[in-house]
Amino acid sequence: MMERRAISISEIQETVAAAFHVSRADLLSRNRRHHVAYARHIAMYLTREMGGRSGDEAAGNEARARASFPRIAIAFGRNHSSVIYACGAIERRRRLDLAFARLLDRIAGKLLGHPGDKSEIQSPENP
Repeated sequence: MMERRAISISEIQETVAAAFHVSRADLLSRNRRHHVAYARHIAMYLTREMGGRSGDEAAGNEARARASFPRIAIAFGRNHSSVIYACGAIERRRRLDLAFARLLDRIAGKLLGHPGDKSEIQSPENP
């Protein structure tokens, strides 16, 4: 999907929250409104795929294959089975929906600091 560089979990949460016009607190809350849960699922997926690390670990900037489901669950205040579900749902949609795949790539590019990714991220309609 994307090149690997260690990105902090909080950085992923902030970027996704901004892209979907929700607060980071909403992503971490028990809020189950569709647009908040949708953004949360995307943040969990990107954390898994981009090897999200805690702030101290990201400072070392070492590449990592993937963040574990239990680590992501702790970071989002969920259980690991919720993270497994979210990652599976986002991966399935990414494979089936080209516009959605581009959205994920734009968010990942913004996280990686790619120069061509300075435009506002527009999210497609929620499923």
